[in-house]
Amino acid sequence: MRKSIILIIALAASLNMSAQTEEKQDSLNIPVYLVDGVEVQSINDIDQKDIISVDVIKNSDLTRLFYPRTGGIVRITTKSKKYLKPIVQKHQEETKKAKDNKKSGQIYIR
Repeated sequence: MRKSIILIIALAASLNMSAQTEEKQDSLNIPVYLVDGVEVQSINDIDQKDIISVDVIKNSDLTRLFYPRTGGIVRITTKSKKYLKPIVQKHQEETKKAKDNKKSGQIYIR
């Protein structure tokens, strides 16, 4: 399983990081890395044993969301969810703080 994951990532990187020689370059042919739904700049610090699945997505509708990076999307799912946990924790803290500051009889729109 580890060899196939490494092979997929290496293949995606080699296909998507080819140099462009056109003078008018309006996009970057580099992949977007999504780890547990969170965009990361580098996947070097992800433990191979922590990876559940790796998907390479080359869909023009999805890559438009990440324009000008048009090299595709590498979606990685992990067991530990280490990139997702801080975001969820921050949201829970902000929700608790907002709930504590709420005054009776007032309507709050978020």
